[in-house]
Amino acid sequence: MLSTLLVTLTLAVIWKGKAAAECPCMYLEADPLFPGTTGYRWDCEYVVHGLTEVPSACWAEHPHATQVFLDYNNIEAVPRAGFVGLDDLRTLSLKHNAITAIDEEALTGLSSLEFLDLSANKLKSPPSQVWQLTGLTHLYLGDNSFTDAETFTISNLVNLEVLDLHLNHLREIPHDSLQPLTKLRKVHLYWNMLVNLPNLTENVMMEELLVNGNALLKFPKYMFGNLTSPLTYHFVDNPAYDVWATMLLPLPDRSHIVMGFDVSVWAEDEQQAQELIQKDWLVQDGLSQTLDLASLVKICGRTSKQQQTRLPPC
Repeated sequence: MLSTLLVTLTLAVIWKGKAAAECPCMYLEADPLFPGTTGYRWDCEYVVHGLTEVPSACWAEHPHATQVFLDYNNIEAVPRAGFVGLDDLRTLSLKHNAITAIDEEALTGLSSLEFLDLSANKLKSPPSQVWQLTGLTHLYLGDNSFTDAETFTISNLVNLEVLDLHLNHLREIPHDSLQPLTKLRKVHLYWNMLVNLPNLTENVMMEELLVNGNALLKFPKYMFGNLTSPLTYHFVDNPAYDVWATMLLPLPDRSHIVMGFDVSVWAEDEQQAQELIQKDWLVQDGLSQTLDLASLVKICGRTSKQQQTRLPPC
């Protein structure tokens, strides 16, 4: 009897030691800066020599983890069973890897997910399952190789607050793809190749819109609805040199605008020009130098042909 017990205990110790050796991650208290703060996290960041695959063998030890961080490794693919059993997961971060493929079923079952970061990888498109994760509040897809957003059904993500698609090769975001996302606060589309912007008139909770460094030749005359908070709005480094005053007027006081020093802001009449100038905004160029907005305002019909260096939008 005693010998049997000793054998059992020995096998248990061996099994645990083997499991620990197979799992390169640490099981720690949850990071309070991410969703799932009341639980625990699998910390698999910066693993020595870099993970080359998802360490799914770890998950069975503590399947109720609420956060998984796999950042800064060398993972190239995410298999179908990569996150099986993690039903309580709220945060999943895979940024700064070398991922080229994610199985279409890899995110199935993660219905509680609120935060997903796939940025700084080599993806040509996100897995379609992303658009079924209706609990997502934060979605980071920047610094990949996306060229076409036609299949991005972003509007399914009704709880989305932050969308990051910066540093891809996108030329267009479908016009109504961000409607009716009434909770959306931050949209990062900078450093793409965009020639058009999506409709934002219903996104009244918007606090930050970054569209700098694109290929925008013109901006909508009416772009924003009744915004509830000051807006940080960067549209510098685009080839559009003329914008409508009506695009900017909905911005509340204390908004922060970053635009080119050579952009003309066209008002339809003197009253509209005065309304624009009286706004309490911080207006800067791309080098953080303060701009005198009054010097950039032009009134339709008031500028002589001799003063015009390009055709006004009026």
